[in-house]
Amino acid sequence: MNELKSAVYQTAITQLKQKAALLAEERKNIIESILEEEKNSAGDKYETSRETMTQDLNSLEKQIKQSGLDMEELYRLQTIKDTPPTVQEGALVQLGSEWFLLAVSVGQVKVGDKSVFLLSKNSPLGELLVGKKKGETIQFRGKPQSITEIH
Repeated sequence: MNELKSAVYQTAITQLKQKAALLAEERKNIIESILEEEKNSAGDKYETSRETMTQDLNSLEKQIKQSGLDMEELYRLQTIKDTPPTVQEGALVQLGSEWFLLAVSVGQVKVGDKSVFLLSKNSPLGELLVGKKKGETIQFRGKPQSITEIH
C-alpha cells in the first residue's frame, strides 16, 4: 500500500477513536446529569430538563454508533492492498492538486504537508470519480480537473 494512503487511514482511524472517546465522555456526563436531576428536581421544569437531556443522549448514541460504523469501514477498506485501475471505494485519488480518499465521509485529515479529504463514494464528487481512470477529466468546482494519481 502507498505510504500516503496508509498514513491517511491511520490518521483517520486515530481521529475517529478520539472522537469516540469524547462522545463517550459526553455521554457519561449527560447520564450523570440526568441522575443528578432526578435527585434534585420535581415538577414541569424537571420534566423539560430531563427530556432535553434525553434527546441529547439519543443524539450522542447515534453519533457513537455512526463513528463505530465509520471506523469498521475504514478498517475494511484499509485491507485492500492492490492499486485499482479505476477509481473505486478505498482509492486515494489526486484530482488536480487536491487529494481524496473514497471511504467514509469524515472530512479532512492532515498527513505531513498534505490535506486529504475523506468522502463517500455516494457523495456528489465520489459519484463523479468512481470508474474513472488516471488522466481522465471531470468537472469539479466549475472547471475541468484531471485525475493525476490513483492509489
